[in-house]
Amino acid sequence: MERDKNLNFDISKSRFMSVRNIIFDLGNVLIPLKREAAKDAFSKLLAGEMKGTDVFSFKTLDSFIEFETGKISSAQFLKSIGHFFRPDVTNEDIVDAWNKILGDFPEEHVEMLRDLGKEYRLFVLSNTNEIHAQKYEKEVPGVEHLGDLFEKLYYSHTMRLRKPQPEIYEQVLRENNLNAAETLFADDLAENLETAGRLGIQTLHITPGFDLPEWFRGFSRR
Repeated sequence: MERDKNLNFDISKSRFMSVRNIIFDLGNVLIPLKREAAKDAFSKLLAGEMKGTDVFSFKTLDSFIEFETGKISSAQFLKSIGHFFRPDVTNEDIVDAWNKILGDFPEEHVEMLRDLGKEYRLFVLSNTNEIHAQKYEKEVPGVEHLGDLFEKLYYSHTMRLRKPQPEIYEQVLRENNLNAAETLFADDLAENLETAGRLGIQTLHITPGFDLPEWFRGFSRR
């Protein structure tokens, strides 16, 4: 039996025959994340005393959580991290570096979603922020907007919740009348899957090197 070596989550397709709905995370699931590219871009903007700082330590800031849950605006967030950078660095420079983490949306993922959409209800549930959403939503090959591939997009910054809070999953289930046992959630983080699993949602752990289109190829209730 095929199992996830890290979480011991069973990922054999046979147990998903009851699935009618699929919820996808974005980063490192549908959209590759390029951490090193963003780190390099930020390193060129940092003030002298901040050189060598891991820009992703920003995630430990209260303002990052507030931004990702929609409690502060993009402008407020950029102001909160401005002291990390040289005085000549503009907000546009920071946004450009911030967006370097987003890789290109793979064409094979678009094809996969189109095929799955013929038979399943598809949703996105992502911890994200306004700046990133404005970047990736309109850069999906073959469609005008990411939302064209899904029934609904659920973002932490618009919901004012973030994974792995159970309320965020409960809201998606409730608003769309989804049966948890008939719903599959694909995410790259164990803690997010564990909470979903406790609510009765079926889970699929996306680990480095996982070939999502190949796994879903032939995935069907018929």
